[in-house]
Amino acid sequence: MPSTRKANLVLAAAIVFLVLTSGAAYFALARLQTSAVWVRHTLDVQHSLDHFSTIFGKAGRLRSEYVDSGNPELLSRQAEVVVEVRNALADIRTLTADNVNQQAMWTKLAQITDQRIGLMDKAVQLKHSGKSSLELQAPMNREMMAAADDTETLVRAMEEEETRLLGERQRRERTAFSMIAGVLITSLLLALVFFLIHHRMIMEQVEQRTRAENVQRNLSARLLTLQDEERRRFARELHDSVGQHLAAIKMAVSMLEPKLPADPIVKDCLKLADDAITETRTISHLLHPPLLDEAGLNSAMRWFVDGFASRSGIQVNLHIQDGIQRYEQTTELVLFRALQESLTNVHRHSGTRQADVSLTSSADRVMLTVRDHGRGISAEALQRLQEEGSAGGVGLTGMRERLREIGGKLEINSSAQGTQVIVQVPVQRRASADPKVFPIPAEEVRG
Repeated sequence: MPSTRKANLVLAAAIVFLVLTSGAAYFALARLQTSAVWVRHTLDVQHSLDHFSTIFGKAGRLRSEYVDSGNPELLSRQAEVVVEVRNALADIRTLTADNVNQQAMWTKLAQITDQRIGLMDKAVQLKHSGKSSLELQAPMNREMMAAADDTETLVRAMEEEETRLLGERQRRERTAFSMIAGVLITSLLLALVFFLIHHRMIMEQVEQRTRAENVQRNLSARLLTLQDEERRRFARELHDSVGQHLAAIKMAVSMLEPKLPADPIVKDCLKLADDAITETRTISHLLHPPLLDEAGLNSAMRWFVDGFASRSGIQVNLHIQDGIQRYEQTTELVLFRALQESLTNVHRHSGTRQADVSLTSSADRVMLTVRDHGRGISAEALQRLQEEGSAGGVGLTGMRERLREIGGKLEINSSAQGTQVIVQVPVQRRASADPKVFPIPAEEVRG
């Protein structure tokens, strides 16, 4: 199975376990919320039962005080409290409606409540009739005390039942929560493991790609080096072989000229020989200018700019700050190729009639700047050049590779006023300090 497919499968598995983790977390939170609801429900039931007992006791005390004093205000208050008792009883029924056992006990509680209220009403009526006495009230008091005890017993039983239900529910919730927590932790750990495996596989792919890019870059650098060597060899062959043969042909034809002074063919042959020699020399020097090896970058730049201006008709302003320094051979070759490619692009694409070239150096680097005053590069193409380097041709790609090989940097800026190419490379000066300098004007070359 391809490594990319494996990485995708591992990532999918990690995402699945993350989804399971999220689901487990959701159910855990839901369980916690349910448990909190049941706790509140139990507290509400217990509070209602306590409230029922309290106000029922208050109703009994008001009844006793009325029987003792006959104060009608106490009778009115007792009637209000009885209404509260019935309301509290109704609340208890509502709160325990989900439990059969609690409803059965509530039914008994309601019956005892009706019995106690009936006994209180009889005691009140007896007092109201004026026939109340201790002997007549005593049996009713005993019955009410027994009913009160039964009420208290039922209330405590209902509270204990609610507490038991709460404990049972909490045990179930704890068991479910433990299971959910196990699923949550296991899913999270597995997700982390799969993410680590995916990260490792991605890093291996990145390392493989990096190694492949390094191999490709080394191959590209090697090809560029071989290309330069082939150019140097072809230039030497053109100069030493083809050039010499053309010179010999010219000499042979020149020897015929005195014998055939009126023959136009001889003159044409001499002119063609001169043109061929000139073209061969130009091609040879463009492939690899001998000035670059013999006199250095500065003289080679002056020679190339002079020839470029003559051939293209573009006015080139050349400024070389450091006119006598020599750099390491590879550095000079990279800068010269960058100058060639930049001016060639100016001629092909800018549509300008003027360009500026400058070569400056500092303590740690040398900078070549080529600027034209043409139409510039479109924003989309410039962005691709800056971000990907994909909008340029083979020449720009080769320039980037050459610069990367020696630690240099290429910067391209463009606007409606023209394009600027900036090449910066680290300074590597030659040990010899006695270069040959050819006296070619350095400040301005006009086409």
